Amino acid sequence: MPYELSWGDVYFSPLLLVLFLAVTATWITVIILNKTRLSRFIAFPSLTFIAIMVCYVVTIDSFYIQF
Repeated sequence: MPYELSWGDVYFSPLLLVLFLAVTATWITVIILNKTRLSRFIAFPSLTFIAIMVCYVVTIDSFYIQF
């Protein structure tokens, strides 16, 4: 169970690491969707980006970094 992440004398929440990993994974997913031209079927790309990111946050939080 991770506690605070420390960088020097500054402590960060472990949720910051989860959000960073989720945004990175979402960007990779969006790039793949754009390369395969599947993004043309998405009506609201910004909402889809947020929805994919939320799915990644929940997945990373429940399986990889548990609070």
